Amino acid sequence: MNSKLVFFSNFLKKPKEVAAVTPSSKYVINKITKNIDFNKSKCIIEYGPGVGTITKEILKNLNQDAKLICFESNKKFCKFLNQDLEDPRLIIINDSAEKLNFYLEKLNINNIDYILSGIPFSLIKKEIKKEIIKKTRDNLRIGGKFIIYQQYNWHLKKYLDIYFKKISTKVELRNIPPTLLYICERT
Repeated sequence: MNSKLVFFSNFLKKPKEVAAVTPSSKYVINKITKNIDFNKSKCIIEYGPGVGTITKEILKNLNQDAKLICFESNKKFCKFLNQDLEDPRLIIINDSAEKLNFYLEKLNINNIDYILSGIPFSLIKKEIKKEIIKKTRDNLRIGGKFIIYQQYNWHLKKYLDIYFKKISTKVELRNIPPTLLYICERT
């Protein structure tokens, strides 16, 4: 099945879980990847890869000895990703980003270089939102980045400010819906 059709049908069934009508545009993908130093990356995590639009681009640029770990709570997206992407560097976990510590310990992984997030933080309860952001910061190496891309909404900044001292923002209007990117660096 076509990735855009899978994405849209899941949006129709679970709009609060998917929270976007279409996958990220090439413009959003370019803004994300420009903030990643693939030459030095050993481990990248992606929260909410959906149908793998960004995942595919990460895998194109990722070193052969690096890992990409994707947390996706939607079972249909996980099934699609497993069928569409066969790569030994890719680990797909059908669970929430809340369980980050559990899986990192299970996989014996630490010092994450980048964590990317397309999850709809605006639809997540305050306590869970703060927990995910804190766990994300705690698991990034010094200089590691948390890159969030979401609908054009500034609400998340007050939560990011609690855990990150260095935050920059970018806007991409050439996406449906327009997208706001936060680039948070662990200092």
